[in-house]
Amino acid sequence: MLRCDVIRLFWSMFLGLAALLAQPAQGQQPGWRAPTLVDQVAVRDGRTGERVPLDVLFDRLATADAVFVGETHLCETTHRVELAIYRELLQRRRGQVVLSLEMFERDAQKVLDDYLQGRIDEAQFLREARPWGNYATAYRRLIERARRDALPVVAANFPRPLRRALAAVDPTVDEPFAALPEHVRELLPKRLFANGPEYWRRVDNAVRGHIGMMGGPTKPGDPRLLDMQSLWDNSMGEACADALDRHPGWSVMHVCGGFHSAYWDGTVRQFARRQPDKKVLTVDIMPIANPAAGEVDGKPRADFVVFAEARANDVDEGAFTVVTAREQRYRLFVPAAADDERRVPLLIWLGDDGLAAQDGLDLCRAMFGDAVAIASLEAPYRERGEDQGDGGRWFWADTFRKDIAVAQQAVHRVWGYVLRNLPVDPSHVVVAGEGTGATVAAAVTMLDTDLSCRTVALDPRRYAKIKDFPLPLPELRGDRALPPKDLQVVGSEGDRAWWASELDEYTSVGLGNRFVEREADPWVRSGQSENLLRTALGLSPRAFDGGRRHVVATANTPRARLWARLAALRERAAGERIAVLPAGAPAADSEAIDVSVRADDFTSGRRRLPPCPGPFGGTTVIALPPDTSVEEVEAWLELERNDPLARQSRFYRVRIATADGERSLDKVLAALRAQHRTNALILPATFCAGGDEMRRWIALAGEQDAMTLHWRPGFGL
Repeated sequence: MLRCDVIRLFWSMFLGLAALLAQPAQGQQPGWRAPTLVDQVAVRDGRTGERVPLDVLFDRLATADAVFVGETHLCETTHRVELAIYRELLQRRRGQVVLSLEMFERDAQKVLDDYLQGRIDEAQFLREARPWGNYATAYRRLIERARRDALPVVAANFPRPLRRALAAVDPTVDEPFAALPEHVRELLPKRLFANGPEYWRRVDNAVRGHIGMMGGPTKPGDPRLLDMQSLWDNSMGEACADALDRHPGWSVMHVCGGFHSAYWDGTVRQFARRQPDKKVLTVDIMPIANPAAGEVDGKPRADFVVFAEARANDVDEGAFTVVTAREQRYRLFVPAAADDERRVPLLIWLGDDGLAAQDGLDLCRAMFGDAVAIASLEAPYRERGEDQGDGGRWFWADTFRKDIAVAQQAVHRVWGYVLRNLPVDPSHVVVAGEGTGATVAAAVTMLDTDLSCRTVALDPRRYAKIKDFPLPLPELRGDRALPPKDLQVVGSEGDRAWWASELDEYTSVGLGNRFVEREADPWVRSGQSENLLRTALGLSPRAFDGGRRHVVATANTPRARLWARLAALRERAAGERIAVLPAGAPAADSEAIDVSVRADDFTSGRRRLPPCPGPFGGTTVIALPPDTSVEEVEAWLELERNDPLARQSRFYRVRIATADGERSLDKVLAALRAQHRTNALILPATFCAGGDEMRRWIALAGEQDAMTLHWRPGFGL
């Protein structure tokens, strides 16, 4: 018994000490709390761009009859700003504020009222009111603040289930709701006012990639009264107007998606049609990484713009997110001869999926030598190819918009840094890419309204979702002119139809562009790509009128094709036409460039053995294919005995492995482990292996948890 009492006493003391340690120091907040709101936001006058203190914002909003707050629905800081506005308006207007929310539909009004008045509990409220999926983290605090003092909250939005009831109604009649049952009409706007053509241009632009599914005007001049966007805006505008009629002398604060209130249009316009004498102020909340650096530009879109720190986001498609800073790596080359008197063009390069920034730098240097500065960007998603080559991926289908936005910022900041600090010519900047990198380059050029460049998109791939982006409409730029830039898309005849419609839309917003059909002849094609880039960079094009040679890509992988191109470029004589061909392709009248790998390449110094990566060196293991001749095996073993890597440094060595026998790969690795050598680079003795060959070697290596293994698909050059 005594022992139990001692244990309980000890445990009680432990819990007390833990609780004491968990308490924040005097005047100090717990580390999990967000920073104070004043440190998370920057407010600007929406017309002049001047800074506005947060308290001044609240004071000015309190003078309005109606305050419309436009949000992005997921940002935590945005929701904190909305709650602060509501609380401060209640304080300044002695509690006489009606809260109106897009997030609740009209048919939920009674349930909402019952909860606010305490007639039902929260569980029933949540079951019956159909709140949004992020209600708990985004809007609950607003509702609970209203519930505390039994304040009115308006469920303002159009009930989506009623959309079907309107499907058969003629949108041109004066009273489109007259044929509906009375209990349905009570939930609908009493009258529909048309939105203007500028608004519908923005709507159609926002959904341009899906406009065929969304429907649109049936004929010129169609007011589109029964479009869902119109029903949303009319419902919310009328709900706010009616709230002021029911509460004379009060103000209404309406929270909605930013599109509904931007440019004083949409819901704001619908409110003004019903309450033309009321004073309206609008707030646009924009989440960004650095609120202090936020700038108001283009056509004014709100009375006040609140730049809010993008810190954490509510649930979306089942997942929550926090926002973190991530560096964008890139490789940079600037010619040694460049200086302020001899500035050089700048090429910003985005390679295809499966390749790394260094690969892009190697390729561009092989084409242009010391004639241009090159910034080769690393694709943000690192991945390993089927051939075990390290590369990257630019985007995923389900995060395409965010991935392109990150790439846009990266290109813009690389462009800015290099122009500010290095001797490059700002009038000769080219953004270019191949494959998926070309898709990113085209999207960035279209979206970035500050970037001044020429863009060459070579054979873009996976480009369909570019249409998900709204175009930068010229009427929203205000007085800012579009900087000089143009876009060339190089693709096959099969790509032409899709890009023709897309480029027509780019022309309509002032972006110069053209489609160039890719040459079918591979010997002409490589020269075409290079000369398009040279012309864009302001360099003289090359004449390709000499003989024909080719390199066979030994595998169907991005790295095999890249290494073959590099071999061809480095072997090319002046004027010579070169091609990269897949295995088995016809090559009449063309000389093959030999890229086979033999032991005497390394004993003669024609090639260099790659050292194993790692801070303390390691072992390079060369894996000989099963069909290697006896003489060639012996030549490789002689190379091991002379070990050129060990002569360079005591931290490196080379070992030869075979597919079976005493020199099998697993046995070579076991011998290295026994010598406490646990870091190894394994590569087959070939120019570039494919995925099947690399998988065979991985299987032969077996599980090697006690070692660090690096893989390379071959020697390349």
